[in-house]
Amino acid sequence: MFWKIRRIYCFLVLISFLILQTIYVFQNVENFLSISDVIPTMVVCMVAISKFYMFVFHASTIFTLIDSFKKLHVHSNGAGRNIFCNSSQFHAKLTTIYIISSLIVGWFYIFSAVIATVRQDDQNIRFVTPMAFPHSYQHPVSFIVTFLLNCDSIHMSIFISASVDTCFSELATHVAIHFNILQRRFQACDFSKENNREFKSLMHYHNDLLQLCLNMTNLFSYTVFFLLLLDSLLLCIIGYQMIVFLNTPRVLMLLSFGFVMILQAVIYTYHGSRMYHESLRVTDALYQSNWYDGELTTRKELLFCMLRAQKPIVTKGGFITATLPTLKKILSTSGSYITVLLSFDS
Repeated sequence: MFWKIRRIYCFLVLISFLILQTIYVFQNVENFLSISDVIPTMVVCMVAISKFYMFVFHASTIFTLIDSFKKLHVHSNGAGRNIFCNSSQFHAKLTTIYIISSLIVGWFYIFSAVIATVRQDDQNIRFVTPMAFPHSYQHPVSFIVTFLLNCDSIHMSIFISASVDTCFSELATHVAIHFNILQRRFQACDFSKENNREFKSLMHYHNDLLQLCLNMTNLFSYTVFFLLLLDSLLLCIIGYQMIVFLNTPRVLMLLSFGFVMILQAVIYTYHGSRMYHESLRVTDALYQSNWYDGELTTRKELLFCMLRAQKPIVTKGGFITATLPTLKKILSTSGSYITVLLSFDS
């Protein structure tokens, strides 16, 4: 019951903060420098909501996916299990780096607001919150409520993003490892044997893995779409702010913010590219085996298996494909947008 109430509370807080910041942007649309502080946090909130929706409302799908991975592990040998263990240890470190970097950014926003409030003249004190809002929060009670909810929403966004992104990273890494195991076993399979049970077992293994990949890419499609679509805008605003505040301590926070957002994009595009290429290499592994020694029926089955393997695993959300070339386009587009913004500013 507690966790159900907590989930509803988190969802309402994130939605209300997104609405309030959107109102603030429209109210101050003529002051670009002012709204450039709000747009990044608004975009992060939008992405966090999409991840929250997936993680909460599709929790059963996630657990089913994890159970499917557990069933696939029976096909891996001792060496394969060691690779999976090393992968889990790596992702534990990745999660730590991710959360620490994100917390640095979030705490910078919070401490900046606290310092800005404390350093003011006692006679004309004006309360400052980590994010900008359209309503007045200068009354002490209103300020305390707004400030605490604001801090809570920052930590929600951080931990929701860290949970979903590292979950995708580990699942995608396991997919790539399974494809690698398949490649080695297909290549080592002896097709000269009659009633080749090993080949039939590998075919079932391949089919199960392809179905699992389809379920996984469908599950994360909304997250991929919102993240990669909005990353160009976000990196553009962060780059613009870094140039404007180049000689101030604020640039350290912007660097950390940019690092976290690029890390998010790298997680999806790198693993998307890796799954794409590893799934295609199964065809090469089959061709490098002694398929020519197999029976006619076995060769026909092998041909169908090769045809399935020639259709790669594509991680995409809408019209956006999560691959490293897409990341390159995002970074180059962000650089072009920064140049345009600076030309308008000058």
